[in-house]
Amino acid sequence: MTPVTEGRARRYQDAELRLAARRNRVLYVLTVLAGVVYLHWLVSMMDWTHSVAAVMFLVAELICFVAVLVWGDMLSEQRRHPPKGMEWEGALPDVDVLITVCREPMEVVRPTFEAAAAIDYPHLRVTVLDDGPSEEVKELANLLHFDYSARPQRTAAKGGNLNHGMRITSAPFVLTLDADQIPHPEIVRRMIGYFQIPEIGFVGSRQSFRVPGDDPWGNRDTVFYESMQISKNAFNASISCGSGVIYRRKAVEEIGGFCEWSLVEDLHSSMLLEDKGWHSVYYPFALTEGAAPSDIFAHQQQRRQWATDSLRILFWDNPFFRKGLAWHQKVCYFHFGYHYIMFGIAYPIFFVMPIWGLFTGHFVLTAPVWLFIAYRMPYLALMRWMNWSMTNHKQDMKSFQVQSSLWFVYLVAIFTALFHPQQRPTYRVTTKVRRVINLLARMLALMPNLALIGLSVTAIVYGFQHYMNQPNYLYVHVFWCAWVILCLLRPTMVGLYPDWFTKSQEKTSAWPS
Repeated sequence: MTPVTEGRARRYQDAELRLAARRNRVLYVLTVLAGVVYLHWLVSMMDWTHSVAAVMFLVAELICFVAVLVWGDMLSEQRRHPPKGMEWEGALPDVDVLITVCREPMEVVRPTFEAAAAIDYPHLRVTVLDDGPSEEVKELANLLHFDYSARPQRTAAKGGNLNHGMRITSAPFVLTLDADQIPHPEIVRRMIGYFQIPEIGFVGSRQSFRVPGDDPWGNRDTVFYESMQISKNAFNASISCGSGVIYRRKAVEEIGGFCEWSLVEDLHSSMLLEDKGWHSVYYPFALTEGAAPSDIFAHQQQRRQWATDSLRILFWDNPFFRKGLAWHQKVCYFHFGYHYIMFGIAYPIFFVMPIWGLFTGHFVLTAPVWLFIAYRMPYLALMRWMNWSMTNHKQDMKSFQVQSSLWFVYLVAIFTALFHPQQRPTYRVTTKVRRVINLLARMLALMPNLALIGLSVTAIVYGFQHYMNQPNYLYVHVFWCAWVILCLLRPTMVGLYPDWFTKSQEKTSAWPS
């Protein structure tokens, strides 16, 4: 592979990717057509005598249909890169490594520092940016011959800390690392070659995490790293993910530095860079290995902050109003926030509807239940098939359960984002160290899910007591309630009894070879 682009026909794995793209476009068109047929029928059959329930159900279906349109458009193409990356031809350039630290324990910090010292690259300067600050961190940095800096005014969280690091360093390329992200020795060599293309503003790598064997919290995020980012890469819309990323200093300086408006800098900074015309590369192999949240509070905090950032961009810096972004780039960045609208608004409605139906005996449609199934099932089946195909078979039931069980976290994030157009919400570094949390506290953190599960079970019992003479109505709503329980039960049990699910530890992925 050479620094000069050789045309689409020579892209890595392009022949098989084009074949998959054609198949996915067919599925996309069929799914959209089935959705249009279903929604047209749905509107004509709404029972407006129960107007609140009817409107809520229709809104939920429309939100999900828009999500299908956005999802299919975003995943319609893919672009991959070979494991060896791109080699730099000629004398290697200088690279600054900025490690951000903020009161992480030494058992987290030390492996990262030692791995950074072992990076296989000749022109490397490591600077520790300590927002702690800590004498232990400073001593370790000095021992490893790193530069150390603790800024006097610790504002704007990680974005502000990185901007401080940019001011005190000068290399043309900057690698950023979180305190818990252990880099591989080849991290710079694998990615630096892409910067021979003058338009490249940043190159990001896949992140991997140390998680229990079955990844009960869904921290691998395989749908994001193994399908979404690969598709976004095809449209020059992949994001940096904050750690294990190399930036071109000139590009970051052109947008005024790393974003300080958001809780975390990566998503908004990526959009600003691409809006300015800079290109991005997603290297789809793990070059770092990090710690992941290991309790329900840390898990909810991390996902709430991600959602809040994405939604603030959607509400207050909508990508569709960014003139420098192409259509697919706008769609890709719009999806980040809209994803949380779907799970935070539409899915709670779907969870409540069968409970309401069994307790009241009312249905949102004037049509028979069996006719609703006849129109809904083809759309649902095609949608699931499309999702499975477009995500390279990575979207499974567990990943869906993890997302749907966070509905109330995302609902909070929606209101937080709405009420913070300019001022940054409160930010906290996500704890990656295992903590002892009592059962009552875990129950309180999961009370919305526990309430829905309890109401669903109660509604099923109530339904069998009152609607045995309406078997079609009864069994559809019982099945619907069972689906609600299926969506919420496993993630809720993980939060309540994490020790049952986290006994064996394993790495998420091997280093590229």
